[in-house]
Amino acid sequence: MKDASIPQVAILISTTRNWGRLIVKGILAYAHEVGPWHLWIKPSSPDIFDAMPKGWKGDGVIARVSSTSLAGELTASGLPVVNVADTPTEGFSAPCVRTDDRIGTKMAAEHFIERGFRTVAYVGSQHTPNPIWYGQAFKEALAEHDIPCSEYYFSQNDPSPMPRLTEWLLALPKPVGILVWGHGNGRTVVDCCMEAGISVPHDVAVLGGSYDELMSHACFPTLSGLHAPTEQIGYEAAKLLHRMMQGGKVPRDTIYIPPLGIVERLSTDTLAVKDPKLVQVVQFIRDHAFESITMTDILRAVPMARRSLDRQFFQTFGRSPRDEIRRLRINKARQLLAETDLSMQLIAEACGYATYNYLTHAFKQATHMTPRDYRRKMRTG
Repeated sequence: MKDASIPQVAILISTTRNWGRLIVKGILAYAHEVGPWHLWIKPSSPDIFDAMPKGWKGDGVIARVSSTSLAGELTASGLPVVNVADTPTEGFSAPCVRTDDRIGTKMAAEHFIERGFRTVAYVGSQHTPNPIWYGQAFKEALAEHDIPCSEYYFSQNDPSPMPRLTEWLLALPKPVGILVWGHGNGRTVVDCCMEAGISVPHDVAVLGGSYDELMSHACFPTLSGLHAPTEQIGYEAAKLLHRMMQGGKVPRDTIYIPPLGIVERLSTDTLAVKDPKLVQVVQFIRDHAFESITMTDILRAVPMARRSLDRQFFQTFGRSPRDEIRRLRINKARQLLAETDLSMQLIAEACGYATYNYLTHAFKQATHMTPRDYRRKMRTG
């Protein structure tokens, strides 16, 4: 007989894909902190749950609410519910935790701009509203830098989309950077390029709007992608549900969690820069950014006038060489803070700073947060 004092929680999320498994991992991390919880979960489950489990009686639900039938049942049950779906279901209202895609599209735009791309495109899908909104947000992020964006959308009724997509890819000015909704569509774009003889990443650089470690390596070349905060979403959803089950007040607005960054693979490992000296400068900075390098070191490696370097670098990338070094260091610090348990001093040294105080100063300038606050925000447990 189950202890009535132990919360009964149903997790209505598919575990057949990596996204769902990571959401569940975050939920379990929180449950182990505050538990025990009795969890209803199916090891093998459909992509979309259409109904609540038959005969289940419990205290709360965490679900990816993607069907109107499930939404109706959850509403009728009166139970506390937290939704983790990226796309809202019409007529359903519940607290929601999801990725902040507006920040994600800005990251994607910056990823291409910092590689020198001035021709950029987006590939999405017409199956749901979210990819269309995502494409619009990406266009707005690029417009801030006066960069236009071509668009291609997979049609719902097109049984054979490859020829039309290939024709569009061939017609694009090269080199071009392309953001693609979902890693599955990203692999399709790379495959089309391979069949059409288009070089990836040198003619077409491809970035997935999401990242899956296994599926990235099922693509040739391997596919870069935005690293969603999936475990954090699960953790925050469980934390929110716990508060609801205890009768606490929770925000009705969606809680947005920013992506962890971009996982760089071969599909975007290029520079759309014609000046060979600038290419050398960028490569030198990438190779030595986490060492104590100075402008003197850069100019020794790539002899040219200091003013000329600053001017050309800014015209191409919208920042100075010093800013580029700082950007690479802060991005690495973000990754290490979110994904490792390294001490602050070790992270500072790994990112090219002699002391934690130097890292803190630079990190606060870039993010308006201390490294400790950032780690606290991004960690699930």
